Amino acid sequence: MALAQAIHTRQGTISKYEAGALGVTREHLALISRVTKYDRAFFFEDDNPIALGGDFLYRRRASLSARERRRVEAEANIRMLQVVRLLRSGHLPEAFPFPAIPPNEVNGNVERVAREVRKALRIPSGPIKNLTRFIESAGAVIFAMDFGTDLIDGTNIRKPGMPPLLFLNQNVSGERHRYNLAHELGHVIMHFGAALGDPEDEADRFAREFLMPQSEIRNDLRGLDLVAAARLKQVWGVSMAALIMRAKDLRIISASTAGRMFRSMNANGMRSVEPIPLPFEKPELFDRLVQFHKANLGFTGDDLEKLMFTAQMGEIPVPEWPKLRLVEEPVLFEK
Repeated sequence: MALAQAIHTRQGTISKYEAGALGVTREHLALISRVTKYDRAFFFEDDNPIALGGDFLYRRRASLSARERRRVEAEANIRMLQVVRLLRSGHLPEAFPFPAIPPNEVNGNVERVAREVRKALRIPSGPIKNLTRFIESAGAVIFAMDFGTDLIDGTNIRKPGMPPLLFLNQNVSGERHRYNLAHELGHVIMHFGAALGDPEDEADRFAREFLMPQSEIRNDLRGLDLVAAARLKQVWGVSMAALIMRAKDLRIISASTAGRMFRSMNANGMRSVEPIPLPFEKPELFDRLVQFHKANLGFTGDDLEKLMFTAQMGEIPVPEWPKLRLVEEPVLFEK
């Protein structure tokens, strides 16, 4: 409706354009391009869009409108198209090929999958200092986005022949973001196809073991109280609530003790906004890829606008990266 009003036409006309039942006029195409700030060529791309479907993390599934879902799907597909076009001349690192490890291959042992992935990513034992850096160094592209709703924490696209794309809600705390990122990594690893069990439960189990390995965190959780949870939050990079739940799941504290701790947090306003917030880990790889085109391949701002169909991203600042080295094939991370 908003687009129809912006170009002074009927909603039915826009619907026919979208369905392919009516050829768009040159005048309307020019207006649509101007209003949406996407190049005309964008609307004729033949890449098949991905319906994100079950990969969404819902907090209140019934409350998510079809319009909100379509908006997120559209944004994710646009980012996918931009990555595909950027990769035609720049190459991501290939240290970790992101294999598919469905839980049934390890007798449903999701925790074993998490441990194997930590090994493959060469993550040392103990807390993960910068989860985003590890995942991006392996070749996945992470986007922190404004979904326009707080009902979605994250989603992902995994498509043959391209790196996994992980989309995370930027309007969350740093500790929540890290958990969401681990959750989506679990989907990418385990659900590259039809899931046999509950995919959300499996992704949660993966995230807990990935961020808080049982064999390594057990001793830290003994005698857990709120003071200790606030301290351990800074060590393990997860929320106090996640630590309490992990201690309960591992039977280090009882369910009644966990309940008392949560009630105390509620009474002190600590469930919605926890004390000692952790910094938000900002993704870097997509900006590195763009910057690579500017610094090493000679792309101008206009060239990049044409490549990605839009100037909506604005001027991307040049970060203080070490100078990228051009080798036989362009790379974004030096070994």
